[in-house]
Amino acid sequence: MNGEGLFYTVTQDLSRAPLRDHLMHGYEERSDFERALRQLIKKWENRVGECVGGRHGFLLLRFHDTPGGRPDEAWLPLYLLQETEPPERKKKTREEIELDEAFGFD
Repeated sequence: MNGEGLFYTVTQDLSRAPLRDHLMHGYEERSDFERALRQLIKKWENRVGECVGGRHGFLLLRFHDTPGGRPDEAWLPLYLLQETEPPERKKKTREEIELDEAFGFD
């Protein structure tokens, strides 16, 4: 089971992060690994993504909460994720539907 179809929120909790294994993750210093994780958290924190793939302890999440309706995707480590309920989808306004139809979007 790789979590496909489930939804996850990105947390700021580093307690499950393998900080002692920083060398395995390509960082010579533990502090550099922690800093990189904090930057990752800063970018994706509190966003909810749908899992569309996974491997080796990472999940590919698709985030639908972006302007313009074009989803973002990111590979994120399981230890920064928490399973959650799917977000409520915003209903499109009549104007947005008309624009989508005019430009051929579904």
